[in-house]
Amino acid sequence: MKNYALPTDFTALMRPGGRAPTVDLHESVRQHILLMLISHFGSLRADPAFGCAFWEYDFESGAKLENRRHQLEQSIRTMITEREPRLDPATLKVNFRVFNSPLPSYRGRRMLSLKKRIEMQVSGRLLQTNTAFSPPPFQLYFSPVAIEQTNDR
Repeated sequence: MKNYALPTDFTALMRPGGRAPTVDLHESVRQHILLMLISHFGSLRADPAFGCAFWEYDFESGAKLENRRHQLEQSIRTMITEREPRLDPATLKVNFRVFNSPLPSYRGRRMLSLKKRIEMQVSGRLLQTNTAFSPPPFQLYFSPVAIEQTNDR
């Protein structure tokens, strides 16, 4: 079975004798998990349940996300177990950490960081090759940026 690269380079397919780029099994699984993580529920018409629970909490504070850690880790684990059959569900582990991302000042205004960076480590075992699956952590950024107004004129 071929594992096609994401995103797909359609210009390569349009050339005479063109073929879609492929990747190895490990990279294909990593790309599929990333695709699921960056997708909102309902973004795939054929499967409205395809997507990630993180997007349901996009504007929540880092503290609230920390309180929901177990719930979110379980949701991600379920998403991967149900939609990535190449990983052994018995060995799958999902952990994440939330960081506030500091931002520089802008035009003399101090910017408050509401943006959160979430590092998620997914590990397990690939069923087809019986080898370890442990890519570098996925890093996702959430929420908007706000500017703190000062009364200095």
